[in-house]
Amino acid sequence: MSENLQPVKLLDTVFKGYSKPQHILFNDGNSYVVKFKNNPSGTRILVNEYIATKLGEILSLPVIPFEVIEITDDFIKQHDVFAKHGFTSGNQFASLYIPNCIQLERRSDNAHIKVSNRDQLAKMVVFDLWVGNTDRKENNVLLEPVGDGKHFLHMIDHGRCFSKAKWDIKALKEMPNMDVNLNVHKWSLNWPESENKIQEAITNIMALPEETIQNVIQSIPYDWDVTEEEREALVTHLLESRERLPNINLQADSKKKKKKKKKKKKKK
Repeated sequence: MSENLQPVKLLDTVFKGYSKPQHILFNDGNSYVVKFKNNPSGTRILVNEYIATKLGEILSLPVIPFEVIEITDDFIKQHDVFAKHGFTSGNQFASLYIPNCIQLERRSDNAHIKVSNRDQLAKMVVFDLWVGNTDRKENNVLLEPVGDGKHFLHMIDHGRCFSKAKWDIKALKEMPNMDVNLNVHKWSLNWPESENKIQEAITNIMALPEETIQNVIQSIPYDWDVTEEEREALVTHLLESRERLPNINLQADSKKKKKKKKKKKKKK
């Protein structure tokens, strides 16, 4: 937790999202996109964001820099919108705001987008499959202009990880699907260098010491209501999930299409 960071001003920017993220200027001169405890999607969203972003940092993935920031009752009481959404004081998840970014287009193959860090795209796919991120949609990557018509891709929004946003111990016993189904994942694997990067990404995740994963889970803020039993279940889930990574199915979509064609033929 960053004890020196203090909120200065709530900014007017309105972000989409069920968790009702807020744009806040802090005393370091930077603004952050803050997700609050007890938001409409639940505090579990903060837990998922924290785990995924922390692990992403360790793996040198292009996740947005973040801070765990304490926001007091006094600051919350100053703004009616906080009460409207039911936010509570305490530790909050704050991602650095990066201006002037664009996002992928939903009704496009996005072949025109030039990505400067495209060697990391396959690693993003493997990481998402490991943590069970089912929400890597077009609006959950940011493309920051870096010159020469290129963009640096940032991974954002990891609230819906572990295959179920509001997971419990029972849900964590279910392993994530290793099929590549999401359009953003397919787009990420379209680049020539992606094929070689898949195995590298798997190797990097498999090489993470168990102690490192445990330390990440144990560092989840105390007031985010994660019990010791749940922390143990999270560690077990991540360890067992990564053992499935060598079984990633890159042709999942094409197999489904073949099955559909077979069913249609049978009906005829």
